[in-house]
Amino acid sequence: MKTLLIFVLSFSFFTSDTPTAPFLNSKAIAFELKNVNGETISMNSFKNSKGIILTFLTNNCPIAKMYQNRVKALQEKYSKLGFVVVAVDPADSMEDMKKVASEKGFNFYYLHDANQKTSFSYGAIVNTHTCILVKEKDGYKIVYIGAIDDNRDESKITEKYIETAIASILAKEEIKVTTTTAKGCVITYRK
Repeated sequence: MKTLLIFVLSFSFFTSDTPTAPFLNSKAIAFELKNVNGETISMNSFKNSKGIILTFLTNNCPIAKMYQNRVKALQEKYSKLGFVVVAVDPADSMEDMKKVASEKGFNFYYLHDANQKTSFSYGAIVNTHTCILVKEKDGYKIVYIGAIDDNRDESKITEKYIETAIASILAKEEIKVTTTTAKGCVITYRK
């Protein structure tokens, strides 16, 4: 009996400290965060959108740095089609975020997750963890969770998961690949 109790206590301690991705097709988890311009941004900020490409990035991760231009390209291409790109940073200071956003010319919504609750609730374990949220009558639902594409080296990409999923959404077809594994630097959560 003691062994079972120790196992149960250990399991609950472990799971409470580890983010777990929400279920596919579940209601998207609401967020309300400040962007680098000091504005408060929430899902309600995008009432006229068809969806949100929600990604988690930090500035000091070499892999996340490789994806910064890809995230900008997603915003450039898909905002015109009704899908805005929102990047959430759970690690850097607002000052660092402002500096990098200005230097790199970020065109997407870049939000500071100061208390890390949004990142944790979306199960972001590594940078570049990405979800597609599709607009419905009563909010958004999560239709994709995982990587942006299949290779950190842009010249070696063979599968563009986000682009393929959005093409299916726009064509009103079923998304064939709904989950993948994002690769990047591990996000450190403060206790």
